[in-house]
Amino acid sequence: MIDQLENQIRDLKKELDEIKKNQALLRLQPCLRDSEIRKKEEKFNELDGRATAINESVRDLTRKYQLLLSESAPRTTYDLPESKRGS
Repeated sequence: MIDQLENQIRDLKKELDEIKKNQALLRLQPCLRDSEIRKKEEKFNELDGRATAINESVRDLTRKYQLLLSESAPRTTYDLPESKRGS
């Protein structure tokens, strides 16, 4: 289960990197007419929406991953010396 979460997080981060690259390329493309500007803005909005969804998914998966790690970690207890107990 932990390996699956690690793989999902890694894949989502790769996809997010691709989106950021696409946004950078889109930013560099010139626009001559209003229709081109509208198309470019629509594409930016689409990419931003996907990036937001991916970030939320990564955050949720990271929480699950950390929870699984904390549950699988061995619990240690420490006994206090007799003099420090229940004063």
